[in-house]
Amino acid sequence: MSSSDRRRFFRLRSGLLAGIGLLFALLAIQAPLSAAATDPVDFDGAYIVDRTGVLGPRAAEVQNALDELSRQEGVNLFVVYVDDFTGADDRQAWADDTAIKNDLGVNDVLLAVATDDRLYQVSVDPDFALSDAQLAQLEASSIEPSLRQNDWAGAAVNAATGLGDLLRGDVVSAPVITPGDAKPTVRGGGPTALTWVLGGTVVIVAAVVGIVFLRRRRTASAAAVRSGETGPNQKDLDREVGRLLVELDDAVSSSEQELGFAIAQFGDDATATFVQTVDSAKQKVRESFALKQRLDDSSPDSAEDRRAWSLRIIELCTSADAELDAQAEAFAALRELEKNPQPALDAIASGVAATRANAPRGTAALASLNTRFAPQALATVSDNPSQAEKLLSYADATARAVPGLIAGGRASEAAVSIQRAQAAVAQAGVLLSAIDTLTTALQNAVAALATAVSEASSDTTEARALLSTPQGAARSAELGPLIAQVEATVAHAQASGPSDPIAALQTLQLANAPLDAALAAEREQAQRLARVQEQLSRTLAAASGTISAVKEYVVTRRGAVSVDARTRIAEAERLLTEAQSLQTTDPERALASATQANSFAQAADQSAHSDVDAYSAPSSQGWPDDNQDSAALGGLLGGLFSGGGSSRRSYSGGLFGGSSSWGGSSRSSGSSRSSRSSGSRRSSSSSRSGGRRGGGGRF
Repeated sequence: MSSSDRRRFFRLRSGLLAGIGLLFALLAIQAPLSAAATDPVDFDGAYIVDRTGVLGPRAAEVQNALDELSRQEGVNLFVVYVDDFTGADDRQAWADDTAIKNDLGVNDVLLAVATDDRLYQVSVDPDFALSDAQLAQLEASSIEPSLRQNDWAGAAVNAATGLGDLLRGDVVSAPVITPGDAKPTVRGGGPTALTWVLGGTVVIVAAVVGIVFLRRRRTASAAAVRSGETGPNQKDLDREVGRLLVELDDAVSSSEQELGFAIAQFGDDATATFVQTVDSAKQKVRESFALKQRLDDSSPDSAEDRRAWSLRIIELCTSADAELDAQAEAFAALRELEKNPQPALDAIASGVAATRANAPRGTAALASLNTRFAPQALATVSDNPSQAEKLLSYADATARAVPGLIAGGRASEAAVSIQRAQAAVAQAGVLLSAIDTLTTALQNAVAALATAVSEASSDTTEARALLSTPQGAARSAELGPLIAQVEATVAHAQASGPSDPIAALQTLQLANAPLDAALAAEREQAQRLARVQEQLSRTLAAASGTISAVKEYVVTRRGAVSVDARTRIAEAERLLTEAQSLQTTDPERALASATQANSFAQAADQSAHSDVDAYSAPSSQGWPDDNQDSAALGGLLGGLFSGGGSSRRSYSGGLFGGSSSWGGSSRSSGSSRSSRSSGSRRSSSSSRSGGRRGGGGRF
């Protein structure tokens, strides 16, 4: 650089520094304006006002939930997020002033959240359809759990879902919570137009002077980021993608050929799941090759997209690998039965004898339970002894027919019959052990119910004592209905709970949760956590027992039970696992998850019983009695491969060999969302005499 160039550069640099100083000064002046307090807001025709930016990309998700509530129930939910509530006496006045300012009517609900002060308020018209107790349940079950985890969008979505549940007369759904950051990512306000106009020239000059240096720095920074990435680099991913695709494509091709032989040998029913597995693998191969084409085409792709597509291909290939492995295990077992059936026949005979020997004990245990508990408490096992005997008769008859099939040259059909008989014996054993499982669950529930009644009574006593204080008197509208609800539930539990302790415990826990939450702020932290741990221990035991009983009911009647019950019990298991993992680190979240697990298990139980009640068995296909119907109810007729294998095998060159050892994948997803087709709000001419109502508090 020449001396004149250096002088020119230094003069430009001096001017640039001065300009930057001016820009920072303007921003500093503007900063206090950005953090200005927020008075009651004007929605200006919208349903969402986010002055803090906490919703971010989830704003569309919130809008979707609000739209759904409006379409289904004719109720509009308005949500506003601000830093703090100012310009009014308190949070309730702030929310009511906002509602009045926006002319909200009888069918309009306002949820206001102050993210910095960690306060919220619900405001409704005095004539709104839900009672104060129902609103308190909504706040305790749907809104507060979300806000405590900084799930700002989830608070609105769960509020909309809970409102819909309550308006339909249903139990409030368990909230779906995605924990977030405590501090908003974007603050209200911002630089004025004058700031940008005066600073624009400075920015342009800075860009011209520093473009070369910035480019070099970006290049170096990107290289540093790439070198610091965890996991395999793109080159490794490309190599693994190619290997897995070739292996899976070959395996699927070979499996299609072998599938024809399997169908011819064992029949359509026995290979139905086999067919589904191959079809699923073929679909995943097609999707994987489509993604590979996107990786290979001439269109420029970002590094993030290439990595995501590669990991998705690996995920698809490994998933198909697992499915094919499971079917290979089942098919290999069937082939072994065809070659050497006698050991399995001997095991079936001994299994039938042993299970029948154990049946009287199960029958006696059920009879004892019938003397102590109501029929609805025993619904999951009431017909288990008779169902078990039918399955044992089916297994015995099926096994006895096998030698004749073999003698007639029908060895493949004989192998299928052996597997069905084995499954029948196993299910019969589960049916009888389910009686013991329920006995334990009922005994635990009896003890837990007595403790829960004592705790609920203590809560109502504590709440009434709080009402006698000036601080508590101000909360009488909130606490009064909750106290009445819990006292009524306690009376019911004491009267009828011993006959159905699991249901009574569940009802009491749900009723006491809002009151317990309302009293939480008044309790010492250590004492409250100790109570939570006690409740958690009982709730975990109750949830575990209920889930086990329902699973045993479902698995032994899987021929009738639909996907709804299976989905609910799977969610209950997931929530129970989550609660157990949080037991020591976050007992409050663990208790919420355990309570939700119990709710989903009860829903699964109801759904499964509805399915079984509505079930009509298929034709007996020539069997002389109703043992065949019991086998169909137990899901023993049809495909034999639904259980899969107990251990993974790798594949190569077809369904029965090879390997896929790649691990780790990530998945990204997105969705498009629509907003209300009409921008108008529902209005009402009802007066606001007596003031608006609602609840809220600190989270």
